[in-house]
Amino acid sequence: MLSSKLARWCDIPVDPCEHIVRRLDVIDVLNFSSTCKSWEAICKNIKATILKSGKPMLITSQPDQDGSRVEVSLTGKFGIHDVSCLQSFLCDKQGLNSRSWIGGKDDWLVVTNSFLDVELLNPITSCSVPMPSFNSNHAGLKVRQMPSLSAFIPPFSRILRRVVLSRTPSHLDGYEAIALFSDGLLAYTAQEDNAWRVLKTPTDHDDDELNYYPEVFLDAVVHHGWVLAIEDDGSIIAWDVRGQNLLPVDLPAPIFPPSEESVERVFYLAISPADQLVLVCLYGHGNWPSPSMARMVRNEHDLFEHLDGMSIHEFDDANLEWRRILRLGHDTSLFVGLNYPFYVTSADLKGDNVYIADMVNFDVVICSMDNEGGVSIKRQDFPTDEMVHLLDGHSIRTPMWFRPTAPSRGHD
Repeated sequence: MLSSKLARWCDIPVDPCEHIVRRLDVIDVLNFSSTCKSWEAICKNIKATILKSGKPMLITSQPDQDGSRVEVSLTGKFGIHDVSCLQSFLCDKQGLNSRSWIGGKDDWLVVTNSFLDVELLNPITSCSVPMPSFNSNHAGLKVRQMPSLSAFIPPFSRILRRVVLSRTPSHLDGYEAIALFSDGLLAYTAQEDNAWRVLKTPTDHDDDELNYYPEVFLDAVVHHGWVLAIEDDGSIIAWDVRGQNLLPVDLPAPIFPPSEESVERVFYLAISPADQLVLVCLYGHGNWPSPSMARMVRNEHDLFEHLDGMSIHEFDDANLEWRRILRLGHDTSLFVGLNYPFYVTSADLKGDNVYIADMVNFDVVICSMDNEGGVSIKRQDFPTDEMVHLLDGHSIRTPMWFRPTAPSRGHD
């Protein structure tokens, strides 16, 4: 009898609900509108911005209120930017206090603090999932804490650069991730493992747990149970992580046109909608004198000052060779960066584009392809404007792609 006398949340009068919604950021509005049809109607009636579920957004951080740029922001404030309509919104999530993201996939972020406590955070639902420690009960995987901006980093130090989140906790089998380190070491974990496993390379030796790796891996993906990683010289190595014998296997690399010695190349790996391995090659010139030390993650494309072009290659499994791709599709775009790469087919975005987050000191670089294999390059920043809550384009946390997903709606 008592429950029958209690008012349902969806029966709250419209006026108080409108006052609540007007004080929410877009993340909270997304949750509010997903609760029931009545609250969704209120949001639409007052024309509140409801993020489209699965739409690609860029997330960036906001400088601290005193204007200082520290490696890990003490606030949970961050920005969400819609690149299709150039709208930006300020958000705040307590789970990001004193933390920085070092990777992500869809609506999940890989976040850590200066002590390397790594966890997975969903800013939409506020759910968090801890990841295994790098420094506990695992031989050969001793990692330094994140250095302060003024700290001296000894040569060949092992610093965590990035965590590639290939599967999120929302997956039926749980999360799956690859850690990339500054000395070229790779490690793999999955939720059922509850520990990191070192991926041995052909240059490994057993006389020292801190082996020196002559090449650094720029990117990695997981495909059909194999971890595929590309080194900064273009070499590709694979490991079958379905078993315990993590022996490296060399894969053929694409043949790139000869270039001047001053040209630097940066690579991204992706899986196409047709389930094929894809390699994106960016090339540029000019030495960037001092990559931003205000970010925890510093990308290899900071090595060049100017982006000159791009090529895309797809791996032919049958013939074990790479072929050049000239088109992605009329409405299809590829999003790469610190996030796990994804394709989007949408009429809201111009097709045959590769969107790159955090490139050559810009928030976004857009590479458009044409029929002859040529590429045009557009750069996009998000300038500061307090009136519309735009954030500083030069951010503390590395700009990264993010796809907000609306929570499941409750009963109306």
